[in-house]
Parts: sequence; C-alpha cells; structure tokens
Amino acid sequence: MRESLPGSRTTRDPFTILVIDDDPTDTERLLHAIEQADLKVNDGVIDIQVRSSAEGALQLLEERPVDLVLTDVVMRGLDGLDLVNQIQKIDRDLPILVVTRLKGVRTAVDAIKRGAYDYVLKPVNPVDLGMRLHQAIRTSEILRYNSAFKRTVRYETQAGGLVGAGEAFQQMLKLVRETGQTRSTVLITGETGTGKGMIARAIHEQSQEHDRTYQVIDCTTMPEGMIESELFGHVRGAFTGAISDKPGLIELAEGGTVFLDEIGDLPLSLQAKLLHVLEENEIRRVGATRTKAVETRFIAATNQDLEEKVRAGAFRKDLYYRLAVVVIHVPPLRERKEDIPPIARHLCAQFGREMNKPHCVLEASAIEEMLEYAWPGNVRELRNVIERAVMIATENEISCEEIRSLLPASGKAGSERPRSYASMSYVEAKNQVLGEFTAEYLKEKLAVHGGHLTKAAEASGLQRQYFSTLVKRYLGDVTNDKT
Repeated sequence: MRESLPGSRTTRDPFTILVIDDDPTDTERLLHAIEQADLKVNDGVIDIQVRSSAEGALQLLEERPVDLVLTDVVMRGLDGLDLVNQIQKIDRDLPILVVTRLKGVRTAVDAIKRGAYDYVLKPVNPVDLGMRLHQAIRTSEILRYNSAFKRTVRYETQAGGLVGAGEAFQQMLKLVRETGQTRSTVLITGETGTGKGMIARAIHEQSQEHDRTYQVIDCTTMPEGMIESELFGHVRGAFTGAISDKPGLIELAEGGTVFLDEIGDLPLSLQAKLLHVLEENEIRRVGATRTKAVETRFIAATNQDLEEKVRAGAFRKDLYYRLAVVVIHVPPLRERKEDIPPIARHLCAQFGREMNKPHCVLEASAIEEMLEYAWPGNVRELRNVIERAVMIATENEISCEEIRSLLPASGKAGSERPRSYASMSYVEAKNQVLGEFTAEYLKEKLAVHGGHLTKAAEASGLQRQYFSTLVKRYLGDVTNDKT
C-alpha cells in the first residue's frame, strides 16, 4: 500500500523489481519464470529492471526507488554478498532474494545472515520462485507502509498534530506551511470545533519564531471592563486598583505570536486600538502618555461571518482587511468526510496510549457509522466521542454498536435534507436516488479504506475494474487515489 506523503512515493509509482545477473541465459530464464509466476501487487503495476552487474544495480538504487531485489551471487566485479551489504546501507527495508546453484546454498545462507530476505535455487522453478516472490512482495508492501506511517507521524508532529487525507485538507496544510514562513497576519475562519486553534498553533510551530512566546487571547472570556487592560496593559494609577505598572498580553508576546480567538466578539470600542497595533507595531498602555514598540505576529480566528458584521456596522472594515491578509478557511467535518477515518484512528491511538490501551482500534463498521453522522460539533465532537469510546472499551476493537450508542440518533448525515420527486417521472426519480446512493456509497467505502481502490472493491464484493468504473462515473477523476 502506497501513501501520498511528504517525501514519499506517489500512489501511481509501479512496484519495481530489480533483477541482477551477468549471465544472459540465466537472466532470460529468470524473467520467464517471473512472468509465469503471475505476480500481483496492490498498485497493480509491476516494473522489472534488469542490470548485468552489482555496480549498475547500485547506481539504479541511487537514482530511483526499488521495492524488491533478485540477485545472482556469483558475478564479475562486486559479487552478490557484497551487494547485499551495500544495499543494506542504502535501504535496510528492501527485501533481497539471492539466486544460487545447489552447491552455493551455504553462500546463500551467508547472504541471509547479512540481511537478505530469502534465496532461490538454480535452475529456477517457476512455482517455487512465484511462492517466494509473493511472500517477498507482501513483506515489501508491509515495510513500505510502516515506513510511510512513521513519516506520517513525524510530519504530523512537525505540522502541529493536524491529521487528514482529503484534497481540501492537503491544500489547507500547504497554506499553513507557506504562511508559517512569513510574518503576515492570518485570519482563520470556520465553524466551532473545526480545529482553528490547532491550525494557529501549527502556523506558529512552522515559523522561525517557534521557540518564542505563543499567546492565546480568547475574546469571548475576558471581562468586558478589563479587556483593554488585559490586551494592552496599564500604568500605575490608570484606574482604581492599578497599584503598579502591568504589561498587557500583546506586549508579553514580544517577538512571538498572538492568537486572537473569536475576534468577532472583540468590542467595537477596542477594534480601533487593535488596528493601530497592527499598522504601527506599537501599543499604548491604559493611562500611559507614550507608546511602546512591539514586534508581534497576529493570527485571528472566528466562527462568525465578519463580512456580514462589517455590513451591519458591528466590525470595522479596515480592521477586517488588515486581519485578512491571509485567510484560511476550515471546512466543517461533514464536508470533508474523507478526513474522518484518519482523524478517528489517530485519536483512537492517542487515547489508547493515554489510557494504557495501546491495542485499542476502531472496526471498519465503526468508521462507517461515523461517516453516517453529520458531526455538528466537528472535530471537537469527534474527539469527545472517541475519547469516551476508548474509555469504556472492554475489548481491543471498538464496534459499530459502541460508536452508535455515543451518537445522537438525530445526527445522521443528510437526514434533514428535503427530497421532492413530484416533478419527476418514476424513472427520473429512481435514477436520481440511485445515483446519489452510489456516489455516497463509493465515497464512504474509499474513505474507510484510505482511498485504496482494491481494498474498497473487495469490501464491496465487486470486481476491482467494475468498482473503478463506478468511481470514475460517479466521483470523477480519481488518479490521485490509491489503487
């Protein structure tokens, strides 16, 4: 199974077998035996590369990825044993099958001790070769998947723990990485619970100032009479109780990042002062006669329609445009269902570790149940459900029934969509319902199986070719999906 990950191979790369033998006759027999073996790989395409020397093989390995090596032992120049040593230095996860004659069995065993996966005897028996190659292919795919998973974990850590699989998520993550390299002001929009705070934190972590202060200011929780002092600070005697000078939260974040959560709730009276800070890079404490320079990066987030608030006179137009230098919109979870499986599995693994249940996993049916739900509370609600599911789990696998018991019955996705077929003929209405069902079914099957066409087709009880045809017909171009 291939993963589309940063720095990894794409899902369209063929499964590459490298054959190394300096005897043309033996090479021809080996290729014929491989053809008779009728090999199958998850990606469907096998590419066989042939080299007549170990040196040529090593050059190829430096130039492109290889999934499996089949090499003779006795060759001119660098022999097979030395080649195994060299390959181990390049890629310890690359399965190597050595080919030798019967009298060279001890040499083959030596190769295995050095890291080779298995050996094959000459003259090559197609049935025996096929069995060993099938086993090696499965091993290669497992090792590649594990390697990709480890890269994913590292990448998620670097990106602030953000998890997703869909195109919208990938575009959003790309924008997070790019924005992190600048000091531009960012406005993050989206419904409550979509993870706007995590994105803000990820932007800060991607920046050169990641080791500086990251100050979170929730505009909805500050006491109305104290918010100005909290933001900008005050001097002694500025008001009753101001017995000493006090820096504000913005000033305390000097050189770092200020995250203004729910900026739409900032009182109109303070918006002009915040605009001044953004434009002039200076603050004036309450009661002070002088300003103080600050070098702070601002990220704001809101679940409100600020443009509508501008039109209603409840939010300053100039402040809105100053905040919206870069806008990142986080779609609700119901609009990016393909992200639900990876997020759910990630959270399950996280809570499993925290609750000393490291083997706790979600059944495929449990994922399907979650795909049926509309998630009005978005990722925050999903997180709460997974946490409760892991907490009450008595078995290693969390079932569909357990997830269903934690979800409101009224939250099925699409349960509130009105349908009217009065203006249609029976055939038209039937075709529309069938088309909607098919598209939704295909989308959810692919989501459950991580976009893997072969596995989704098998789970559906359909031939892969027919399943692929349906996907192209109802979901469009899926050339970026796993095959």
